[in-house]
Amino acid sequence: MIHTPYVIDASVYVARSRRSEPGFADSVALLQRIDMEQWQVYLPSIALPEVAGNIARTTGKLSFARHVLIILLQPYVEIIDVDVTMGQFAANLAMQHRIRGCDAVYVALAQMRNAVLITLDQEQRQRVPPGVTARTPAEELGFLQSLNN
Repeated sequence: MIHTPYVIDASVYVARSRRSEPGFADSVALLQRIDMEQWQVYLPSIALPEVAGNIARTTGKLSFARHVLIILLQPYVEIIDVDVTMGQFAANLAMQHRIRGCDAVYVALAQMRNAVLITLDQEQRQRVPPGVTARTPAEELGFLQSLNN
């Protein structure tokens, strides 16, 4: 079965990295499934500083932040540069749908790559344009389960 690719928001990687984060267990479970199946993941290049910066800032542990980045950079994960074309597309989405700047980059990438956006950011999920599917890790796990039934 060919699986729809994913764009995964930094919020999911951060949640997977700390037990105290809301969505920790579901983020761990979904990312383990993606890893096991090696489903295609697209990440905008901004995900790297977003994840590393958040982990380093909140834990004070640079080595842990580096470790999280290494885990994030798997062969099935393609890092996509945020160039002028994507920036303009994201800016238009941000204006039209009132999405925060970096959040709009993830939405733009999901739309450009016909991928499912996985995020824990409720506002981002609710403001995606028609044609973009956005789910939480828990929702995606439920969706995947429904495919098996």
